[in-house]
Amino acid sequence: MTELTLDALRDKLADPEWAAIRVEATYQPSGGPGARVYPPTFPTNGEKSPYLLEERRRGEEVRKAVLLDQVPSQANRCEEAEARAWRQGAVRMPMLRMRYEGAASFELIGLEAPHRAFDAYWRDCELDGVKFDRTEIGKAILAASLADATALLEYDPATLVYGGWNSHRKGRQAKFPRLYSSEMIGWDRVGGVRKAGRMDPANLSGSRSGDGDDWTYSPVSEKKKDAKLSEIGHGNIAPGDAHGGVTISEATRTAVLSLTATRRVGFGSLDPEAAAAARVLLVALGLLGDRLAFGDAGLWLRSGCDLVMQTEQLEWIGRGGVAESFTLSPSEAVQLYEDALQAALDAGVPLHLETVELKPNTALGKAIDFSLTKAESTGE
Repeated sequence: MTELTLDALRDKLADPEWAAIRVEATYQPSGGPGARVYPPTFPTNGEKSPYLLEERRRGEEVRKAVLLDQVPSQANRCEEAEARAWRQGAVRMPMLRMRYEGAASFELIGLEAPHRAFDAYWRDCELDGVKFDRTEIGKAILAASLADATALLEYDPATLVYGGWNSHRKGRQAKFPRLYSSEMIGWDRVGGVRKAGRMDPANLSGSRSGDGDDWTYSPVSEKKKDAKLSEIGHGNIAPGDAHGGVTISEATRTAVLSLTATRRVGFGSLDPEAAAAARVLLVALGLLGDRLAFGDAGLWLRSGCDLVMQTEQLEWIGRGGVAESFTLSPSEAVQLYEDALQAALDAGVPLHLETVELKPNTALGKAIDFSLTKAESTGE
């Protein structure tokens, strides 16, 4: 296996015989084989389990499986890793950023916005005193399409890699399918059993009236729910049924970065050389997120779901299932991305590397204050 180079990336992306980059990795719980892991939970809606349980085909077998991490969650982990690298100055990339100082302090960047470049936060922000959607940058982003995604590349390329859809504004808006997807599955799952309760160190008893930090105490116990001390965090809670995690034979992560989908992204009037460099940059950005988020030996998904990598394979996938392996460490991915970024700049690709600084409008500022402090700002 060889380390992935920028030239190899250019060549593979330019050759339609190659369809995708695929990453396959296997994991075991950090506690060892047979240790309990906790999948994400969802509203049961009448189902017995809060987990996503299903049967999946693996090779020639159909096996019991449990979802450990969904595609959107995996994308968020990539964005979180890239955001950390950007804030540390390890990588350069176009970025929208909202900063707010009021009763609360709050910062949001493009890699953290739930709907990426089309998020409602940006809609409710101003740039130099002008509603963002009405600025030249805002209008260019809203006008972007698969035929000409230049504005997204220039101001928020992560939207092209991880997908985006303008669902917060009126009218028919373009949708951008993700170029990168990844998910994690636990195999041969067996459900666990657990009881959960709480012991109060002072064994407080009695009842109360009022909520939160504004309540009065009564030594007389009442059975009404709104009188229980346990409802405000005091008193014992008897052990009761709780979701008990699962044991699995192993966990797998499969990620795909589609070269076919990347080739479909157009850049309007950019010349062919610049458009090719732009697509190489998008693939490098997708690889950067994957390697920063998942390239280490350990992977922490959530409390009770700490995993250790056993095997990992990165490959180019071509016609007829042809596979060609390569290696790419997190540090190598940073360098590959920086090389692709510089090559794009040299080819004339417009990339706005100066952070676009936004401020929330009055209504959004008040909502931030109230939500983060529970005390609405008066603005005085």
